[in-house]
Amino acid sequence: MAPVILVTFAGREHRMQILNSYVRKAMADGLIDEWHIWDFTRAAADHEWVTREFGPLRFMGDAVGYQACGTTSARSPLRLDARINNDLHLAILPKHDPDSFYEVVIGGWNNQQSVIRKAARARLNDADRGDAPTVWAKLTPGVLSPGRANEVVVSIDQSGIPELMVNGVVLGRWPDIALPAGADVMARGGWGATLELCHVDAPVRRYVGNPGEQMPYFQAYQYYARRLPDFADALFLKCDDDIVYMDLDGLAGFIDHRRKNPHYFVTSANVVNNGVCAYFQQVSGALPTSLGHFERPPGGFGGTLWTDPDKANKLHDFFLASPNKELPLPSKVVDWQERQSINFIAWLGRDLQHMALAKGDDEKMLTVDLPAFLERPTCIYSDFTVSHLSFGPQETGVDVNRLIAAYDTLMREKLSV
Repeated sequence: MAPVILVTFAGREHRMQILNSYVRKAMADGLIDEWHIWDFTRAAADHEWVTREFGPLRFMGDAVGYQACGTTSARSPLRLDARINNDLHLAILPKHDPDSFYEVVIGGWNNQQSVIRKAARARLNDADRGDAPTVWAKLTPGVLSPGRANEVVVSIDQSGIPELMVNGVVLGRWPDIALPAGADVMARGGWGATLELCHVDAPVRRYVGNPGEQMPYFQAYQYYARRLPDFADALFLKCDDDIVYMDLDGLAGFIDHRRKNPHYFVTSANVVNNGVCAYFQQVSGALPTSLGHFERPPGGFGGTLWTDPDKANKLHDFFLASPNKELPLPSKVVDWQERQSINFIAWLGRDLQHMALAKGDDEKMLTVDLPAFLERPTCIYSDFTVSHLSFGPQETGVDVNRLIAAYDTLMREKLSV
């Protein structure tokens, strides 16, 4: 069976902990095969949490700083399969010397030269260390191949002398660089070169987007679109990091419907706190008028729920109090041809051929522009319910801490944790 891959744009630790529990249970139950965590964090503490929590690094943008990728010692060399065209940077951090590190640039200067610099450990995160003293340099024309995952081996002999091999060629051996206790190794791309560590195939793995990007999500869509042969048979789920309830009993049906109905471009779950879904939930009678009027958002975008924290609080409280945790729509599947929030959606891997999205509003592209161009509708699937904590305009008044505590209690009841 083709794999089911969940993509989440992360991540705010406080809001993502509940989702973490649901997804790991879904993976344990065989409903989801892979979870790709795209680190688009804005706060350093959130980045550190995502790094600790979500497994090994698979991909990083060309402006991302050094990320840990392993260790090397006399007993165990470090082996990497690195897909990169030029400027593979390795930071070798000697365990016996906490104050300095060696920066190895492989295939710099348009893949023509390699160098080693020595710098203070405090400079590890500097944007440029080109002024650090060069301790070794060599012409290495074409050392990195754009047509394969480059095999990189960092080894240390019993005397503590390091050696570097790339694609079966010994790049260098350096008796003057002693690593008697081994070293930690970090990696990054540079000068326009993204880095993919192809040996990383853990079920849960990280992808780190370039920091400081406004509307950064195009990086993820382009990554998958450029690897269409690798993902054409997959089924993709994408969810926000603040999904605080997931009906795992309904997830298999949602996935099955997505597989069997390829004419839809994207399929949405039935989302609590989503303007279009709330409109249909009220049309069906699932949301009483005492909660307020949930109008059809104009063109599927905005609307009073999107901007009104009081209405969102009441909706969450109503759902939390409902015994069955269901807000059915007027029919099992609601066809839709306008914009909708993409809090939890699914698409088929074959459609990645259309999804090399430009930088901009990914929601509009996925639910309006591409469906119109391809003349394919989207839809909402009633029998799989998730709850979405908040939209940005609701943040002024949504009782985040209280709601997270309530949804955490619900999660523990549902998952028996």
